[in-house]
Amino acid sequence: MKKTVPLVLLFAALIYLLPMTALLLPEQAAASASAVQTLPPVPSGSASMPAEPQPPAVSDALPVEEAPLRILDERSGEVREVPVREFVRGAVAAEMPIDYPDEALRAQAVAAHSYALACKAQADPNDPVLKGAYFSANPDQRIGYLTETVMRAMWGDAFEANRARLYSVVDSVLDEVLLYEGQPALACYHAISNGQTESAAAIWGSEVPYLVSVDSMLDLTSPDYEQSFTLTKQELAQDINMVFPDLELVGDAANWIGAIERTAAGYVHSISIGGVSCSGTAVRSALRLRSRDFTIAWTDEHLFAVTTHGYGHGVGLSQYGANALALTGKTYQEILAVYYPGTTLGPVPG
Repeated sequence: MKKTVPLVLLFAALIYLLPMTALLLPEQAAASASAVQTLPPVPSGSASMPAEPQPPAVSDALPVEEAPLRILDERSGEVREVPVREFVRGAVAAEMPIDYPDEALRAQAVAAHSYALACKAQADPNDPVLKGAYFSANPDQRIGYLTETVMRAMWGDAFEANRARLYSVVDSVLDEVLLYEGQPALACYHAISNGQTESAAAIWGSEVPYLVSVDSMLDLTSPDYEQSFTLTKQELAQDINMVFPDLELVGDAANWIGAIERTAAGYVHSISIGGVSCSGTAVRSALRLRSRDFTIAWTDEHLFAVTTHGYGHGVGLSQYGANALALTGKTYQEILAVYYPGTTLGPVPG
């Protein structure tokens, strides 16, 4: 079996899982980058929100009794023990707009559940950063998962209906996780791909058999697929030097940006800035870019024009892609099979 992602990369995955939760919507921490989606006409067989959502099940018993998840609250610094059901519900609410189809929400629920269990399996109890937690989150800021209190504030008058639908959808798949060789899969997810998802090996340097590049062309239909903005040369130099303090950007700014090397999926592996080869991941962080698929060009207006495609690290499930596939009638099982090839759905390992 090929080596899996080491623990330090789990932290990287969690940090970049949903960059949009820290940057996006004031009214909803949605990893999809848009609560209103533009797609071709919906086929008659597509999943949709029920007219009268049914109340969630009263029982809190899990099909397999799972121990609570130990999660580091980034805001308070405390390690909290969060019941699995509560976490998965909160993760779906944080990561997807509630108006996405049921099958997309189910796919997200399974992915979040699987990811949490994979983090738990690889967690180091002696890690000083996580303080014995399996991973970190910031529920107050809607990052990773959120609480029912935050849901109420986020949804306002629609809280009761949205909660009922969310709980019913999540609970319907709470007994299933993605498995690879019998163990929970590290089911990473992101908002929007560039039309191809990225492989784990290309971004984190370690191969994961089921985190490989796959087609996700429906992401191109997202109204938030592309973003463009400009930077002055002073702004670009300041941001770049925060991450690359030894890099000198002098002389004609038209010559600052050089060749770009891209991965097979089209994301920036490295880019020459000031004659120095810089990693695409580091430049994305320095310039606070939505995606690692980007271009930077000097213009006649003496500004740098920056364009990005997609949103997030690009590995694993594309949340907008899941939405688009659900609107074409795909089930959550089919959606998960697209984005995590080689995994199987099964019960939580005992």
